[in-house]
Amino acid sequence: MTNKSHIMKKVIFYLFILMFLLPTPTFAWWNNTHGALAEKVCMDFNCSCVLNMTEWANIPDAVFKNMINHHDYNLSDSCPTSSEWKCPTKNDFKASKKMNEYLKSASIKTGCDRWKDIAIASHYFFDTKVFWHNVQNENYFKCHKAFEEKVNDIFVSGRIGWTECACGVCVSYDEFELWVLEFEEKIDFEDKLRDVSLFDESKDSGIIQLILNFI
Repeated sequence: MTNKSHIMKKVIFYLFILMFLLPTPTFAWWNNTHGALAEKVCMDFNCSCVLNMTEWANIPDAVFKNMINHHDYNLSDSCPTSSEWKCPTKNDFKASKKMNEYLKSASIKTGCDRWKDIAIASHYFFDTKVFWHNVQNENYFKCHKAFEEKVNDIFVSGRIGWTECACGVCVSYDEFELWVLEFEEKIDFEDKLRDVSLFDESKDSGIIQLILNFI
C-alpha cells in the first residue's frame, strides 16, 4: 500500500468519526436549545455535570411530557392582536411554578443531584421566555413549530448574532444571552465563577484539528 493510499484511508476513517462527533438535528427542537442553555449555566458555575445537562434539561419533554406545565400567561405582558394566536384571558404561571419547585429542590441537594434539578428548572424558565408559550390557540405548524425549528437549527450550527422570526414574532441571540443571565441570578445557592460564551466557536475546529493530528 502506498503512503498516499494509507493517508486517504485514514482521512476517510476520521471523517466518518467526525459525523458522529459534530452536533446533528434531533426530532425535538428544544433538545439542542435547552441543552445548550443548560450547559452554559453549568459551565458558568463550574459544575462537574456538564455532560449530563442536555439530557436533564429535556426531561420535562422526554420523560414528564407534561405540556400543560410549559406555558406562562401574564396579562401584564404585551400581546399583539393576531389571527395566528389568541391572547390569554387570565394569569396562569404554570412554568414559573415548576421552575421554582425544582430550584427549591436543587437548593437542598448537592453535586449532580442538585444540577439535575437546576437543568429541569432551566427548561421551564426558558419556556416562559418563548412567545408561543405565552399565548393560546396559536397556529402551531405555521408559527410555533416553524419558530422552534429555526432556533433549534441555529443552536445546532452555533451561529451567533442572529435574529429569527415566525409570524411576525422575532427572537435574537442577544435575548437568549440575557435570559441565561436572568436564570443564573435565580441560582442564589451557588457561586457563579465565570461567564462562558453561549456558543463555543472553537469546538468544531478543535475536533477537526484533533483528527488532523492523527493523519
